[in-house]
Amino acid sequence: MKNRFCSFIIFIAAVLLAGCGDPLLSDLNPNVDVTGGSEAENYEQAVGMFLTAQQKMHDIGAGNGAHVYQVQFNIHIDNYSGYLASTQNFGGNLPSTYRYFAEYADGPKASFFNVAQATLPVMRSADRLGLAEIGAMCNIMYCFSALELSDIYGPFPWTDYKNDKQEPPVTYEPMDQIYDSIFANLDASITVLEKFSTTTQEHQDSINTILAAKDYICGATVDGWRRFANTIMLRMAVRMSNVAPDRAKERAQKAIDSGLILQSVELNLQERFGLNHPVVFISYLWNDTRLNASFENIAKRLQFPFLETIFARNSKEIKNGSGKVVLNVGDSIVGVRTGIQLTPRDDNNPYVGFSGVKDTYGTTPLALIKLSEVYFLRAEADLRWSTEGGGMYESIYIEGIQKMFESYKEDPFGDKFWNYYLIDKAGSDNYVDPSNERNNLDGIITIGVMIDPNDDPKVKLEKIITQKWLANFPMGLEAWNDLRRTGYPRIFPTNDIGDGTLGNGRMIRRIPWNETDAAAAQDVATSGLTALGDGNYMATTLWWDVEDPQGYGDNRWWEKQ
Repeated sequence: MKNRFCSFIIFIAAVLLAGCGDPLLSDLNPNVDVTGGSEAENYEQAVGMFLTAQQKMHDIGAGNGAHVYQVQFNIHIDNYSGYLASTQNFGGNLPSTYRYFAEYADGPKASFFNVAQATLPVMRSADRLGLAEIGAMCNIMYCFSALELSDIYGPFPWTDYKNDKQEPPVTYEPMDQIYDSIFANLDASITVLEKFSTTTQEHQDSINTILAAKDYICGATVDGWRRFANTIMLRMAVRMSNVAPDRAKERAQKAIDSGLILQSVELNLQERFGLNHPVVFISYLWNDTRLNASFENIAKRLQFPFLETIFARNSKEIKNGSGKVVLNVGDSIVGVRTGIQLTPRDDNNPYVGFSGVKDTYGTTPLALIKLSEVYFLRAEADLRWSTEGGGMYESIYIEGIQKMFESYKEDPFGDKFWNYYLIDKAGSDNYVDPSNERNNLDGIITIGVMIDPNDDPKVKLEKIITQKWLANFPMGLEAWNDLRRTGYPRIFPTNDIGDGTLGNGRMIRRIPWNETDAAAAQDVATSGLTALGDGNYMATTLWWDVEDPQGYGDNRWWEKQ
């Protein structure tokens, strides 16, 4: 990875974003000045920006795409999620995977600005260019990226950013208000898309022609984008289940009734650009990331049938602390424990030889929302709120696992599926670090796969979230969101203190804002901390990260050890 890349991309984003105003879809604040603002100059430019935004949500599709993806997700969030773990200390910048290095942790913010750069001009010019539906789709992508930004850092200057205000002072807004604004914007986009069928045939033909050529993620249909917006809102509703359960139930019901995605929202990199999935570049080509010990142990305890579909066996001889070879090449699937001390990426680093992502995984599409996730979201909503009549969560949950099997091109009704689903309790595998026995840990997950009607609701939710976590790989942010919200699945805790506020095995709850710039630090002090409600630390919880009033989740269990 190039250490200067993150700073470079932030600089480019800041230079290219200028102006103010969003007359297409206004925010909740009626006092915002929405005059002026950069616009797409013509039809062709707007259509090009529409495609660019699709590539930038999880920043790929360019020569430096894997580098950007690395600082957007892999180098920090993928570790926190229990999916992957870094192998090296990046020149001393990451003494462990639970430390904070601002240059790398600014990656998600830089990617958000890239999406804003592509979407905001289209939104402003859509009506003038006769592209109202394309403007609404750009707004959906903007909201998708803004939601990710907020779920990573917490409050941010929603109104200022929406109006291209980049220079200090900017005003941070609380997360509950940001969620309100995202809901309002998505509702407005859906209204535009719902009216599409009432427009002239000439207009419909024009929009459909654009989608056929430039929609790479939503099936080239207006209805696919409408369903995408509804599904984002279901994600948001479930995320709010602890902090605002009544409103969350209302929003979840509305999204389900209005219609969710019928296929995964994903970008086929091989088909569209001849590129591999970025985690393959980072793992297979760069040796910068490896299987996380938590994923290894949970997958082995549950006999997850796709562990060796995703990950390779050890690529080098592994020696113990005495220098004895304990694993020959190709002996085992072995992961790296999160939070351990990292060393340079050289011949003395044993973790480079641990299990990386297989090169064959490179053809896997890059997913924004997987179809399987929709079923797990619906299952949780029905378990909590009887959104589909109550008692339907088990059959919906089974369908979610079946959709996961389909994504790996396995028969969702075959013996392999039923052998997996009928597992009623976890196995007894423990985690072993063959290079250092001091890192060994006893496995902690005990649940099986099959939902028993007599299971406590808490156990049912743990099963739903655990299968969702397995199915969602490698989408680390959604995994980390669920871990913070529910406490599931039960990944290994770490005793690394991070920025000094964790300790006692506590989980990282957010990425801090970068305060190395004096003006940015002043904005944090002026409005950021008030909006956040606590200090700018890794241990500070976000608005929705509270204990579950229903008692289904267990998101403080790390602190109770």
